[in-house]
Amino acid sequence: MTHPLPVGTRVRHYGQQWPAARAGTATVREVRGPYPDKTWEYRVDATVDFSRQPGPDNPETRSTWWNSSATRPAA
Repeated sequence: MTHPLPVGTRVRHYGQQWPAARAGTATVREVRGPYPDKTWEYRVDATVDFSRQPGPDNPETRSTWWNSSATRPAA
């Protein structure tokens, strides 16, 4: 996987392994790095409930930072 991912990329967190997560559970809004350990950080708009797929009852309204080692592009 090549980092940095561009702003606007649909992503999922590596801990989200369920099938629906493959379409993405967050969107990259900002990129920082590279850091000395060669990682990047992504500010993403993620779902309110991390454990559920996005939808009207679980919108992507939570802004949070994910490290590139834990961020996977959507399939």
